[in-house]
Formats: sequence, C-alpha cells, structure tokens
Amino acid sequence: MNKKILLALIVGFYLVSLTSATTWGTYKQNNCVNIVSICPLTSCNETNITKITSPSSSIIASNVQATHSGNTWNYTFCNTSEIGIYNVYGFSDNSTKTIYFAGDFEVTPSGFIDTFGLYIILLLILGSVIILGFSIKEAWFVVIGGMGFIMLGVYSLNYGVVGFRDEFMTLGISLFEIAVGAILSIGSGIQKIEYD
Repeated sequence: MNKKILLALIVGFYLVSLTSATTWGTYKQNNCVNIVSICPLTSCNETNITKITSPSSSIIASNVQATHSGNTWNYTFCNTSEIGIYNVYGFSDNSTKTIYFAGDFEVTPSGFIDTFGLYIILLLILGSVIILGFSIKEAWFVVIGGMGFIMLGVYSLNYGVVGFRDEFMTLGISLFEIAVGAILSIGSGIQKIEYD
C-alpha cells in the first residue's frame, strides 16, 4: 500500500511542476498591463490566471483565461489604480502536464522606479538658482528658477512623485511647486520691469 502512495506522489510531482516567479516590470498608474509569457511546455492548451492581488492584498481578478498565440500567452489587466506591487498567480497546461506560475509587476505614479533621487537633485538645483538670484540681486535668475519650479510642478502633477504612494500628497506637492514658482517668477519679473 505504501509503495502505491509513493508511486502516486512521484507521478504527481512529475505531472505537476512549479516554475519560478516572474517579474513583468513597472507600469504607470491607471494604465493597462500586458502580462505576457512563453509557455514552458511544448504546447499549451490553456493558461488561466487564477488570481491577481492588489498591493493591499485584495483579489481584484480571478479565474480569467489568457489568450494564446503560438506558444505565447497574453492577458491584459487594466485595474491599476492602486500604487504598489501586484501579484499574479496562474497555471498553463496541456493534456498531460500542468505548470503553475507566480509573478508580479509594480505600479508607480510615473511608470518609472527610483526617480526620487533625480527629483531631489532638481529641487536642489532650482533652489540654488533662486538663492543665487537673491544673493546677487539678479531678478532674472529668480524668474528662471521660478519657471523651473512651475515645470517641475506640472511634471509632478502629470507623472507623480515616486517617493509618495498617496495621490493627495502628490497633488499637494505639485500645486505647491506651481504656486511657489509662479509667485517667484511673476513677482521678480514685475519688480525687474518696474525698477529698470
């Protein structure tokens, strides 16, 4: 009896195998994600996404079929309103073997990762230009620095600030940058025109 159970387990491990985790990359918030992979079997009859979990661990898709084109399967997922890492679980099979897979993709406000350092460098450069303009009493430096803050605010408004996972904070910082840039550039421009 024990030999039959052992034989069944060995055959079961042969028929059902696990693959390693896959990463599908980084995408912009509220955009669709194409989850594409090559079936590791010689031919796949079916690929099923058993579930996709959001960064808050809620199941936002379950038991959906992927489309096949040759040995490649594809599923388009568009519910990417939450910022963070989404996990994807599923399986591919043919009539004799099933392969389970797991993977993930990340959603950021801009679709990029690790841009927070560049954002800080831009803030420091623009702040330095404005401080230089005030220290040498040259209004045009302040105007240029203020216009740079406006452009950085508009960029942040459209693409988000990667360091923040909250839309409210991103919106607040973007509008603050635009307001500070407008006050500095318009105020300095008016003063330069009036005193010259």
